[in-house]
Amino acid sequence: MTYLSLENSLRIRFTKRGNASQVIVLLHGWKQSHRLFDRMIQELSKDFTVLAFDHRGMGESDKPDTDYDFSELAGDLKEIIAHFDLSDVTLLCWSMGCTVGLSALKIGEPRITRIALLNGPLNLTKSADFPYALEEEVLERYIAGMENNWPFEEYKFYEDSLLPKNHELATLLYNIGMQTPLDIGLKLVRAQAKIDHRETIKELEIPVLAIYSHFDPYWPVALGQWISDNGKSASLVTLEESAHCAPLEEPGRLSQVIREFVGVH
Repeated sequence: MTYLSLENSLRIRFTKRGNASQVIVLLHGWKQSHRLFDRMIQELSKDFTVLAFDHRGMGESDKPDTDYDFSELAGDLKEIIAHFDLSDVTLLCWSMGCTVGLSALKIGEPRITRIALLNGPLNLTKSADFPYALEEEVLERYIAGMENNWPFEEYKFYEDSLLPKNHELATLLYNIGMQTPLDIGLKLVRAQAKIDHRETIKELEIPVLAIYSHFDPYWPVALGQWISDNGKSASLVTLEESAHCAPLEEPGRLSQVIREFVGVH
């Protein structure tokens, strides 16, 4: 396995493939790992240097007893970019990874020059002026169920994240998800519930690509349209053959979308 150690001695599991000048950094979602991007890494590394890693607390990275707020995760991302001396970085952020990427940009990371947001939230719960999120009681019910019934509802959560024809992939998601301890999963979702990145989108000067799947049960295409309408340099692409887990369900289509976004065909 390949690891790097951050300044706080936190070991981060990573993979780095390709040797091109254009750099893609892949950020995975809640309780998952960089392994969801395996087919995309294989494809994109033909044209890009591709870096993917497991966030702290998840996958095969270290799991210290820390806050697991998004200043920590964004700080890890910034330190990893600096460690590899990357420049002109395109981020592809999936699900919770969108919150990590936007948090890094909010505190300032000039090496990131483009960001693609894939099936991820700007905030977790709906409000009167922003319906493109979860009902608060739905989120609270899920957190309570996870806290009280773990791990019995986990497998169904992963099935619900996939199109029915792809339900066999739920075993992969479940096995990876079980690498995240219960307390860390709860800390992450509670920390994420406090974040609202709507203003971040409006303030970004770099190109933003919203990529949303028509069958995602959590984050609607209308959220991607909101990002496209409110970003200074933002656009929207929709995916037709995936639910929430597009890196597994549509890796080829998604890789082509990223090539077009960066300008490599």
